[in-house]
Amino acid sequence: MKHHILLLSIFLLSCSLSKNTSEEIKESIPEAEPESLAIDTVFLNEENSGRKEQTNNDGPELVNSDCIFNDDYKSLTSEWLEDLSISDYIWKDELNGALIPNEKDTIFISKGGCNHFGYLVELRVYNDNLSLADSSTIISRASEIANRYRMDHYSNMIQEGRLIRIKNEGSSIWYEIPDNDVNDNVYYNGIEFRVDGLTKVISISKYIN
Repeated sequence: MKHHILLLSIFLLSCSLSKNTSEEIKESIPEAEPESLAIDTVFLNEENSGRKEQTNNDGPELVNSDCIFNDDYKSLTSEWLEDLSISDYIWKDELNGALIPNEKDTIFISKGGCNHFGYLVELRVYNDNLSLADSSTIISRASEIANRYRMDHYSNMIQEGRLIRIKNEGSSIWYEIPDNDVNDNVYYNGIEFRVDGLTKVISISKYIN
């Protein structure tokens, strides 16, 4: 009888020690902070929401699933600049484009888009006497950026003199160029010259619809 009582006492003591040890181990493990987990989950959901992965010969790229084309402006514009051997630029997220030093002036360049896939090059001239009436200088500067940034149809049309001055409204003027292929879904906005305070902007662009 004493033997059975001794075994029972040992068993109860063992259970008590086991329970206490388990509770000590549990208390020694730090709990994950719910706020951190929530933030990580939201971040991952936002990062992947509305996106799908497409692959091409250059590797995978992420594009917005709501886009007909590709709105990854930074990658597309960077590739364009790399093809032009231009590495000195500042990327501006809020503008979806890059600013490139051009002596005392600045070039703005952007490529990409969702519903319309655009190519835009702007020459921004500061504190210059260039005016709306100075068509020859405006067209000459437009030709320079067309050649430098491989906007070939603009280069050809300027060289051939096939420009039509179509609009002059207040502080801006437009020169239209003819389309070289009405069936290719590429549209040319023409040459725009506008005055924005002390800044004069010469812009050439095209887009795929």
